[in-house]
Amino acid sequence: MASAREQGVELVLGRVDDRLSLWAPGQKAAPLCVDFLGGRQGYRLAADRVRHERLIKALGKVVNEPARVCDLTAGLGRDSALMAQAGFQVLMVEREPVLHALLADGLARAAGTPLASHLTLLPLADARDLTVVLEGPFHAVFLDPMFPPRDKSAAVKQDLRWLQQLCRYPDEDEEQALLAMAQSLDARKVVVKRPRRAPPLAAVAASHSLEGKTVRFDVYTSPSVRK
Repeated sequence: MASAREQGVELVLGRVDDRLSLWAPGQKAAPLCVDFLGGRQGYRLAADRVRHERLIKALGKVVNEPARVCDLTAGLGRDSALMAQAGFQVLMVEREPVLHALLADGLARAAGTPLASHLTLLPLADARDLTVVLEGPFHAVFLDPMFPPRDKSAAVKQDLRWLQQLCRYPDEDEEQALLAMAQSLDARKVVVKRPRRAPPLAAVAASHSLEGKTVRFDVYTSPSVRK
């Protein structure tokens, strides 16, 4: 029987060590899974590290409101987990079937832990189809749309390459629709994760930004909050 690689299969979804995982046949890269209990995410989730993360600083303090965040582009759940560890109740939305399956498996394995109790994964759907379900109020809405392809492909991490194979980058109309949908929800702010040198999402200027070495967080404050 021909191997997956010989049959032209680029990515395989299956179980490795009792974890739903994604891998590329014939490549040395380790299988990709969602692990809310440790792995490469563990250092960032350490209690003494979370408050120093720029994402948490971009979210800001919660004042007289529910500590809820809606992550409209959950992906592999890494930023969702970071927000949950910081004490937020995080509602996760993911429209890509493979990523949604990986998230569901990771949550199932983390069931019963304090972190998992702060994470809720909605059924597979595009965020724009869940407006009725996404009832606020939220402290913030978080967006991390796929980054534009880099010129230096060698600098792109393997897991990001696989994500780029699964999820295409949104076009201008989709960017506008995604940002408009996020801003339509009952939230004090919208936080958008972008490459440091990329233009703002949908070419809409942010209220303010927090910039790091490779990424920045653009913050769009609700008009009612600015008053």
